[in-house]
Amino acid sequence: MAQIDRFGALSISADYRRLWLAQAASSFGEYLFASTSTVWVAVQLFPASPRLPALIGMVILAASVPRIVIGPIAGVYADRWNSRKTMIVNDWIRVGIFAMLLGVVEFSEASPGRIFAAIIICTALSEVCAQFFNPSRAAVMHLVVPPDRRIEAASMSMFSLTGVAIIATGAGPAVFGLFGARIAICVCIATYMTSYVMSVRVRGRYQPERQAAGRFWRDFSDGARSVWRVPMLRVVLLGACFYGVSLGINSSVLALFALKTLGVSPEHYGLLAMMFPVGNLVSAALGVSLIRRIGVNRAYLPALSALGLGYIAYACVGQLVTACVVMVMCGSIFSIYHMCQGPILQESVPEGYMGRISAVFGPMVTITSAAATLFASQMLSYSAGQGLTAGDGSWGDPYRLLIIFGAAFLFAGGGGMFLVRTRANRGFRSTPPSLSETNAGSLDEVGHIERRLDGAEGPTGR
Repeated sequence: MAQIDRFGALSISADYRRLWLAQAASSFGEYLFASTSTVWVAVQLFPASPRLPALIGMVILAASVPRIVIGPIAGVYADRWNSRKTMIVNDWIRVGIFAMLLGVVEFSEASPGRIFAAIIICTALSEVCAQFFNPSRAAVMHLVVPPDRRIEAASMSMFSLTGVAIIATGAGPAVFGLFGARIAICVCIATYMTSYVMSVRVRGRYQPERQAAGRFWRDFSDGARSVWRVPMLRVVLLGACFYGVSLGINSSVLALFALKTLGVSPEHYGLLAMMFPVGNLVSAALGVSLIRRIGVNRAYLPALSALGLGYIAYACVGQLVTACVVMVMCGSIFSIYHMCQGPILQESVPEGYMGRISAVFGPMVTITSAAATLFASQMLSYSAGQGLTAGDGSWGDPYRLLIIFGAAFLFAGGGGMFLVRTRANRGFRSTPPSLSETNAGSLDEVGHIERRLDGAEGPTGR
């Protein structure tokens, strides 16, 4: 039974396995090139440049901007176009993008500045393609996965993506160091070709019912409004924003906290950094039965709050061993939180709206994360001006306080929404039972019907 829970999603259908492989292959190419480009710029192109941090920041920015600017636009068109063909076309485009980058490296004697420009362009264009590919794949997966197998599918997706992230992030610099940039680019081309083959083999009958195309801004606002009208989508959106705040602070502070406050050596920091994805893998393999027992709607907000408590505990540790244990725990809780999102979206999103709605969440997380990162940097600058020493190990250490602030924000947000929903459900229970409630037999089923009606009346009621 445990084996079925962990990997039973692969038995859903051959088309699910093809979509799963397409996602894994394309994600492998994205992670591998992201890690390769950073090492490429730092080690080979501009190893002694005083502007190196800014140059690496430009590479990261080239990947982030399309998620904010293009993501919502791509969601609208992903709902209008044939989802499977959109996946195929964007895989081919990415193959062409990396083939051109390979040509620049192989057949021209370009200066480091021109190669850097080519990396920026390749990164940005590849990320633009991903903004069309991902919601289209989500729309097809919406139809491929049966409702009673969604938790297993989310677990399998989390398990595979975490493994892909670990392997590809480590393989990128290794391939670059051993064989050079050309082989690393060829590996990226091979991954997108694999994704293309898998997408082509998916049956064409999985096509969401497309809504009548109107003006762009009308379709875009229609999808955005539907997120707010459907109760559980509203909860997931707010939860993603709360998580984005903690993510933005942690992205800029966690490494400094470990290296400075805890005094962890660089080699030991690599071990500590691995603990979070290890927790992801453990929970993705073992958490399916727990989520199924509790229910995705009930597990989502407690997992969000528990993640905040986990980061508060991490900010209070003083030794490497304790930090590793707490980070495994945080990774496990995050995996539960992430595995609940997919089934909630698939259950609550009306057919024909998956592209627009799924494209709303990524930009919101990116925006809130960027704002939190800016806030953290400003607070560190302010604390330095006030004579506070970051990394001194005291309870007033700015690194420690920032982590606690982001974690408390996450805990309070998740806990507050959980209390609001609990009270709302109790109020709903206190009303006389309707015919649908009597037939449904449980509050979960009534909420499911209510969300379906809300989604049908909101987005499609023009």
